[in-house]
Amino acid sequence: MNTPLKWYAYGHDFGNAEIGGVVAYKDQILSRSIPTAFAKVDTSAMKSLGVEMENAYVIRMYGEETAYAVGELALQQAIEAYNGRGDMQRYASHFSLRGLLTVASLLIPDSVFGLYVVAGLPAETYIKNVTLRSEIKAALDGTHLFNFNGQMRSVTVEVAVVVMEGAGALIAYGERKGGKTMESAVVDLGGRTTDLYVARGQVPVTDFCKGKPLGVETATQLLIDLCERKYDRTLSLLEAREIMHSFASNGQSAFPDISVYGHSIAGENLERLASEAVTQIGSEIVSFVSSAWRQNDRGAVAASFRPVLCIGGGVYYFYAAMKKRIPHLSRPEDPIHANALGYCTLASRLLQRKVATTVVVNGVSVNGLSRV
Repeated sequence: MNTPLKWYAYGHDFGNAEIGGVVAYKDQILSRSIPTAFAKVDTSAMKSLGVEMENAYVIRMYGEETAYAVGELALQQAIEAYNGRGDMQRYASHFSLRGLLTVASLLIPDSVFGLYVVAGLPAETYIKNVTLRSEIKAALDGTHLFNFNGQMRSVTVEVAVVVMEGAGALIAYGERKGGKTMESAVVDLGGRTTDLYVARGQVPVTDFCKGKPLGVETATQLLIDLCERKYDRTLSLLEAREIMHSFASNGQSAFPDISVYGHSIAGENLERLASEAVTQIGSEIVSFVSSAWRQNDRGAVAASFRPVLCIGGGVYYFYAAMKKRIPHLSRPEDPIHANALGYCTLASRLLQRKVATTVVVNGVSVNGLSRV
């Protein structure tokens, strides 16, 4: 008799800069995120060259000869790691699948399991590209055999639904005091984009759901440009990311050692460049939000929206600037995984509903799901 497949509710957030995942696993809510970066690698060659593989994330799908490094290792091993930015079809790609399986494998130790998935799309993409939702389901659904970090895994994926990104955060953290008449809002400050989401009850207000290519990566690129202009030194993407992370840590993480012609650039100088980049891009983001949400004559933005949540990795860089323009703006405890947490919450509800309606005939679940 076959052992019933264990199913877990899962929130999949395939972001421009980070791949995020949240799973309900054994009465726990677990979350993880890694950089959105993929690079083809030769694992045998890497080991012979002494590359540390213990914390490397390498995935090879069954039947394929090509292995892919995902996350930090991809950034280290490739000058131009794949991230899919600017390509809306990346949400329905094999890279999205590899990202989902990689993060899920980091969170779930089982060698065989099922994922009941809720995923998200930026508001404007969701509204304008209706067919992409079904394409995401087609790309992710199925039973996938793969080797992850030297171990074989079998993961069955079923996409329950694809929602707008801001909806996830409101499911996880939104207040319900306003009922159906109150408009709730989300500012998602991501790696490459700033996405705005407004809903009345559960219904999106499409006029206010907008996006613009401004985010942490925009500030990172400006930092690279400023450093090259001032020091005639081109930063690698990894170096620039380290500087930005140090800046966001508020002194908890030291700035990396960046040298120019044998002389190190002082940490305070790197901090000054990062501050200039963040301030400039932050002002552009504030201007975009003010315009999209119709600032009134008194300078108030989103005055009628309750709550207004600020989420995404950009919270650590741009929240203070946004708070000055929207005083009632709030940020959740875990802004990076806010959307994925909401997706997981919704997936849990849908999974419980589906399990409750499962009909078993001769030991086989008619709808394909068996109780966790």
